[in-house]
Amino acid sequence: MQAQTAISGRLDLKDQITKQHKVYLYKLNLKDLKNPKTTKEVAWSPLGADGSFSFSSKLLSNQDTFYQLHLNRLGIRNDTIAKSKPFILSSHDSINFKSGVQLFAKYNTTNLADKEWKRLREFEQRLQKADDEFGHNDKERKSFFKDSLHILIVKLVAVQQLEDKNLLNQDIAKNPEYYLTLLEELQESKLPSTQYQFFEKKLAFLTKEVVEHKYAWSKAINIILVVIVFGLICFTFFKRKYVETLPELSKQERTIKKLILEGKSNKEIANELFISLSTVKTHITNIYSKLKVSNRQELLHKIHN
Repeated sequence: MQAQTAISGRLDLKDQITKQHKVYLYKLNLKDLKNPKTTKEVAWSPLGADGSFSFSSKLLSNQDTFYQLHLNRLGIRNDTIAKSKPFILSSHDSINFKSGVQLFAKYNTTNLADKEWKRLREFEQRLQKADDEFGHNDKERKSFFKDSLHILIVKLVAVQQLEDKNLLNQDIAKNPEYYLTLLEELQESKLPSTQYQFFEKKLAFLTKEVVEHKYAWSKAINIILVVIVFGLICFTFFKRKYVETLPELSKQERTIKKLILEGKSNKEIANELFISLSTVKTHITNIYSKLKVSNRQELLHKIHN
């Protein structure tokens, strides 16, 4: 089965199209968007007689990635006479460049990230038309970044723009939780870590503070738990010690004490144990003496406590 075309278009060239005319596809990193230095060549496409070119989806990453097109007449990169604006694309999407006076100027794309990036660029252009000398638009820029952007790779572009304008540090100081959450989302995503490495380093001091805070809180909880456990051990120890120091009753005395706790009278106890009433009273007197109580109520209270 033939691979699907992901990138296509047609260029209107004033000079005659020759075999030396080629369109090169380059893969970019975030840091290359402003000053392309380490762009990686992916492939090239010859121009058809009508100026058409195309690239297969097999050449593209499965994830949203930055790309750029260059028109080269001699196959030498330094001889580039026109290049496209960087765009975002994946192997699941397609982009088509329209012919016109300005090469690569207009295109249609199915990639949602690139469409959101286009809105970000249009927003930046509107701000640049206003007087931005004293940072009047900084608040609006930060607000747009947080409220209007939803796709991670585009948020990353906005973060880089804030960094380029020396606005990122102060905004991180004001909204640390937002940026820590954004970093977690980036780390959990499938974006290459090299794309947001600068942002990760920028937040290193903040993540360290969070870890230290969590450690301090965890340490405090552990101390509280140790105190509680120690208190329970002491309580159990003294309770056992108290129980062990109680005078030992004879077997008959323990039986009579049990019957007293059940609420039986002296006569009922005598009948149940087949002993005389005077013998029951003697045992009860001994029980009271050993347990240091003077009546049944005190005995009940002492046993229950």
